[in-house]
Amino acid sequence: MITGNRQKRPLASLLAGGLALLSLAVSAVANEPDPHPRTKTLMKRQWGIEVMYVRQTSAGYMLEFRYKVLDAEKAAALFERQTKPLLTHIDTGAILVVPTPAKTGALRNSNMPIAGNTYWMFFANPGKLVQVGDQVNIEIGEFSVDGLYVK
Repeated sequence: MITGNRQKRPLASLLAGGLALLSLAVSAVANEPDPHPRTKTLMKRQWGIEVMYVRQTSAGYMLEFRYKVLDAEKAAALFERQTKPLLTHIDTGAILVVPTPAKTGALRNSNMPIAGNTYWMFFANPGKLVQVGDQVNIEIGEFSVDGLYVK
Protein backbone atom coordinates (compact mmCIF):
# COMPACT_ATOMS: atom_id res chain seq x y z
CA MET A 1 0.00 0.00 0.00
CA ILE A 2 1.29 3.49 -0.90
CA THR A 3 0.79 6.18 1.65
CA GLY A 4 0.40 9.89 0.96
CA ASN A 5 3.88 10.66 2.33
CA ARG A 6 5.66 8.39 -0.12
CA GLN A 7 3.96 10.01 -3.10
CA LYS A 8 5.00 13.48 -1.92
CA ARG A 9 8.63 12.64 -1.21
CA PRO A 10 9.75 12.28 -4.85
CA LEU A 11 8.06 15.58 -5.72
CA ALA A 12 9.59 17.31 -2.70
CA SER A 13 13.06 15.96 -3.46
CA LEU A 14 12.67 16.98 -7.11
CA LEU A 15 11.72 20.52 -6.09
CA ALA A 16 14.59 20.68 -3.60
CA GLY A 17 17.04 19.53 -6.26
CA GLY A 18 15.71 22.12 -8.70
CA LEU A 19 16.08 24.88 -6.12
CA ALA A 20 19.64 23.77 -5.38
CA LEU A 21 20.53 23.95 -9.09
CA LEU A 22 18.92 27.37 -9.38
CA SER A 23 20.88 28.70 -6.42
CA LEU A 24 24.12 27.35 -7.93
CA ALA A 25 23.38 29.07 -11.24
CA VAL A 26 22.62 32.37 -9.51
CA SER A 27 25.76 32.18 -7.37
CA ALA A 28 27.89 31.38 -10.45
CA VAL A 29 26.71 34.59 -12.13
CA ALA A 30 27.06 36.60 -8.92
CA ASN A 31 30.62 35.31 -8.36
CA GLU A 32 32.03 36.37 -11.70
CA PRO A 33 35.63 37.50 -11.38
CA ASP A 34 36.21 41.21 -10.88
CA PRO A 35 38.39 42.97 -13.43
CA HIS A 36 41.82 44.06 -12.33
CA PRO A 37 41.51 47.12 -10.01
CA ARG A 38 43.69 49.21 -12.33
CA THR A 39 41.23 48.67 -15.19
CA LYS A 40 38.61 50.73 -13.37
CA THR A 41 41.20 53.40 -12.56
CA LEU A 42 42.30 53.55 -16.22
CA MET A 43 38.68 54.03 -17.37
CA LYS A 44 38.23 56.87 -14.89
CA ARG A 45 41.54 58.53 -15.71
CA GLN A 46 41.56 58.14 -19.49
CA TRP A 47 37.86 58.28 -20.38
CA GLY A 48 36.24 59.93 -17.36
CA ILE A 49 33.66 57.15 -16.93
CA GLU A 50 32.89 54.26 -14.62
CA VAL A 51 31.41 51.17 -16.31
CA MET A 52 28.44 49.93 -14.32
CA TYR A 53 27.23 46.85 -16.21
CA VAL A 54 25.97 45.14 -19.35
CA ARG A 55 22.67 43.34 -18.84
CA GLN A 56 19.92 41.69 -20.82
CA THR A 57 16.72 43.67 -21.25
CA SER A 58 13.60 43.55 -23.46
CA ALA A 59 13.10 39.83 -22.77
CA GLY A 60 16.71 39.15 -23.80
CA TYR A 61 16.47 40.73 -27.26
CA MET A 62 18.49 43.81 -26.22
CA LEU A 63 21.62 44.38 -24.15
CA GLU A 64 21.91 47.52 -22.02
CA PHE A 65 25.36 49.04 -21.45
CA ARG A 66 25.22 51.49 -18.53
CA TYR A 67 27.99 53.78 -17.35
CA LYS A 68 28.48 56.82 -15.14
CA VAL A 69 30.25 59.96 -16.36
CA LEU A 70 32.80 61.28 -13.87
CA ASP A 71 34.56 63.81 -16.15
CA ALA A 72 32.33 65.22 -18.90
CA GLU A 73 35.23 66.59 -20.94
CA LYS A 74 37.05 63.23 -21.14
CA ALA A 75 33.82 61.30 -21.76
CA ALA A 76 32.69 63.52 -24.65
CA ALA A 77 34.25 61.16 -27.23
CA LEU A 78 31.73 58.44 -26.27
CA PHE A 79 28.82 60.72 -27.18
CA GLU A 80 29.77 61.65 -30.75
CA ARG A 81 26.86 60.85 -33.05
CA GLN A 82 29.01 59.75 -36.00
CA THR A 83 30.85 57.14 -33.88
CA LYS A 84 29.13 53.75 -34.09
CA PRO A 85 29.32 51.63 -30.91
CA LEU A 86 30.01 47.91 -31.36
CA LEU A 87 29.54 45.04 -28.93
CA THR A 88 31.48 41.83 -29.66
CA HIS A 89 30.36 38.51 -28.19
CA ILE A 90 33.60 36.79 -27.14
CA ASP A 91 32.36 33.19 -27.56
CA THR A 92 31.09 33.56 -31.14
CA GLY A 93 32.82 36.69 -32.42
CA ALA A 94 29.41 38.12 -33.38
CA ILE A 95 29.34 41.91 -33.59
CA LEU A 96 26.16 43.60 -32.36
CA VAL A 97 25.19 47.21 -33.08
CA VAL A 98 23.01 49.94 -31.61
CA PRO A 99 19.67 49.91 -33.45
CA THR A 100 18.53 53.16 -35.10
CA PRO A 101 14.72 53.20 -35.44
CA ALA A 102 13.38 55.88 -37.81
CA LYS A 103 11.21 57.64 -35.23
CA THR A 104 13.60 57.72 -32.27
CA GLY A 105 17.07 57.56 -33.77
CA ALA A 106 19.94 55.59 -32.27
CA LEU A 107 19.18 53.92 -28.93
CA ARG A 108 21.98 55.71 -27.11
CA ASN A 109 22.76 59.03 -25.49
CA SER A 110 24.42 61.52 -27.81
CA ASN A 111 23.87 64.90 -26.12
CA MET A 112 26.81 66.44 -24.29
CA PRO A 113 27.52 64.48 -21.09
CA ILE A 114 27.16 65.90 -17.59
CA ALA A 115 29.48 64.76 -14.80
CA GLY A 116 27.70 62.66 -12.19
CA ASN A 117 24.95 61.44 -14.55
CA THR A 118 24.42 57.84 -15.59
CA TYR A 119 24.06 57.06 -19.31
CA TRP A 120 23.04 54.03 -21.37
CA MET A 121 22.99 52.52 -24.80
CA PHE A 122 21.17 49.48 -26.13
CA PHE A 123 22.59 46.86 -28.45
CA ALA A 124 20.39 44.54 -30.51
CA ASN A 125 20.66 40.90 -29.42
CA PRO A 126 18.96 38.98 -32.26
CA GLY A 127 17.88 35.47 -31.36
CA LYS A 128 19.05 36.10 -27.76
CA LEU A 129 22.57 35.19 -28.89
CA VAL A 130 24.28 36.74 -25.85
CA GLN A 131 23.17 35.13 -22.61
CA VAL A 132 23.60 36.00 -18.93
CA GLY A 133 27.15 35.11 -17.86
CA ASP A 134 28.67 35.55 -21.34
CA GLN A 135 31.58 37.92 -21.86
CA VAL A 136 31.50 40.84 -24.29
CA ASN A 137 33.79 43.62 -25.50
CA ILE A 138 32.53 47.12 -26.25
CA GLU A 139 34.13 49.61 -28.64
CA ILE A 140 33.03 53.20 -29.16
CA GLY A 141 35.55 54.84 -31.47
CA GLU A 142 38.90 54.77 -29.63
CA PHE A 143 37.23 53.69 -26.37
CA SER A 144 37.37 49.97 -25.66
CA VAL A 145 36.48 47.82 -22.68
CA ASP A 146 37.08 44.07 -22.78
CA GLY A 147 35.70 41.09 -20.89
CA LEU A 148 32.50 42.52 -19.41
CA TYR A 149 30.15 39.87 -18.03
CA VAL A 150 26.49 40.11 -19.01
CA LYS A 151 24.13 40.21 -16.02
